[in-house]
Amino acid sequence: MVIARAKDSLHDSRITSSSEESASPDGKTTSITRQRETAQYIADMILELRNMAKSVQLYQVMVPLEYSYYEAFAVANRVDVPDSETARIRELSKVSAEFETVPEDY
Repeated sequence: MVIARAKDSLHDSRITSSSEESASPDGKTTSITRQRETAQYIADMILELRNMAKSVQLYQVMVPLEYSYYEAFAVANRVDVPDSETARIRELSKVSAEFETVPEDY
């Protein structure tokens, strides 16, 4: 049943992908959204497999599935830092580096 839902969802996502990408003028936002949604779906499926493996004590299978889950979850919930904030953080790191140095006349 899980496999049937996965196939249906994959089929639905293929159908909507062409219309989604044509709806966005730049295509970038839609592509990122689609990647995150797909990663979240993969994380959900992996979590189900991991829970099945755990329920029958297949720990050798469970552990790699947990790693895969965390990777997919991280992609699905990634936070993009705006360029202006990145520049601000770099400037702050330069200032903090200056404060960490000991003056020559100290």
